[in-house]
Amino acid sequence: MESGGALRIAEVLFVGRDPESAEIVAVSAHGRQQGSLVASVLGFRLEPAERRRATERARRAFQQEDGRDQLDELAKDLPAGGAIAAVLIEHRWAHGLNAAVGEMGGRDLLGEFVDATELSALVPRIMSAARR
Repeated sequence: MESGGALRIAEVLFVGRDPESAEIVAVSAHGRQQGSLVASVLGFRLEPAERRRATERARRAFQQEDGRDQLDELAKDLPAGGAIAAVLIEHRWAHGLNAAVGEMGGRDLLGEFVDATELSALVPRIMSAARR
């Protein structure tokens, strides 16, 4: 995914339930450079001891100040063998675009992902953002 340099994986989270014990297993990792996530995910996948350590690290990372455990919340409806994976992606190309707009005296009015396949479908949203 990162091979062209336009995207960078900023963080990944995998939360699942062991197929046999139904215990929560989790791994959370931050991307640092191309391929940096592979080692942590591979160890999680292949080594039970590393899976336990990764799960404890993820639990600490997602423990809320009020005592809530976000991993428990994510896994509460998962069946044994079920899992959820989330990937936070940084669009590096956007940094260059925003810098160019700023250098020309402009500013970002609207930046979001959309389901539209043509800009004509977005004209009302673009107009609304321009009016703000």
